[in-house]
Amino acid sequence: MNSRLYTPARTLTGLLMAALMLASCHRPAVPEAAQADQAGAAYLLDAEPSGARGVLEIRAELEGREKPGEVIDVVLVARIGGVDGFIWDPDRAAFVVRDSASVEDGESPEEHPHDADNCPFCRAKKAKLLASTALVQVVDAEGNVPAMDARKLLGLKEGRTIVVRGEAQIDGLGNLAVRAAGIYVRPDALGTAS
Repeated sequence: MNSRLYTPARTLTGLLMAALMLASCHRPAVPEAAQADQAGAAYLLDAEPSGARGVLEIRAELEGREKPGEVIDVVLVARIGGVDGFIWDPDRAAFVVRDSASVEDGESPEEHPHDADNCPFCRAKKAKLLASTALVQVVDAEGNVPAMDARKLLGLKEGRTIVVRGEAQIDGLGNLAVRAAGIYVRPDALGTAS
């Protein structure tokens, strides 16, 4: 085959590729933070939903039902924070919250270290803390959890009080799991004080 026969076709293909690349270069660049803000805006609520209940109240309702694992619609109010430092899933929009009433401000570490795993008081305290937590997963319209840390997607921070509208159930491990369709972040009390 003569390579000269294919030269116009190669030239035309090259010009089309260059035009496509040039056209894509002229699109306005959106910074990563702005992309996250745009993506997260779909999950953030402008107004606080009414009828919010705490983790312990929702857990008690679900545990009192006849069908284990039943899913109910909820409006949950809680503070972002976990037990033993686990709060955020860095790969997905999932995080841990605690019942606002169970958050003990000013809790100090043990003065005398001891074997906390074998201490009945420490085990009871940890069980109470775990019962007052819930795993929140942000979900899209198809029920998928976005593959982005909730801190980046929604601008969330530890200690913030949020109100979540979604579905809740007790999972197979006994955890309260909430699939959040919308999240309202309450204004920071320090930032709103006058």
